[in-house]
Amino acid sequence: MKLRANCKINIGLDVLRRRADGFHDVSTVMVPVRELYDRLEIEPAIETELVQLGLPVDCPPEDNICLRAWRLMHERYGAGPVRIVLDKRVPYGAGLGGGSADATAVVQGVDALFGLRLWEAIRPFSCATLLSSARAAAR
Repeated sequence: MKLRANCKINIGLDVLRRRADGFHDVSTVMVPVRELYDRLEIEPAIETELVQLGLPVDCPPEDNICLRAWRLMHERYGAGPVRIVLDKRVPYGAGLGGGSADATAVVQGVDALFGLRLWEAIRPFSCATLLSSARAAAR
């Protein structure tokens, strides 16, 4: 399965408050940038592996957000092993949502490969905007 993980820009980012967990609540409008995206290929495999191509990512492969997303799907929903090929085109750490989009694409791909039907439940949330071509308000 081949997927495109669009990056996004935030328009009118407003930091609302700092939460107890150290993260911040924000209000923003996210606009996907269709011309800049990472490419992912996800297919069933004997053992899970991540192949990284393109721009460098500043973490070891086992800590990559794509594998973290797969581990979550495996632990919670019993998804089987996959081979993920990540062709990184969105610069790491640029604030364009590339990592979040990659994780969202993995969730979508693993969901489809294993017939979990979870994507229908999460589609309304802001992470889904990263795979669509529509802008969305997020809070």
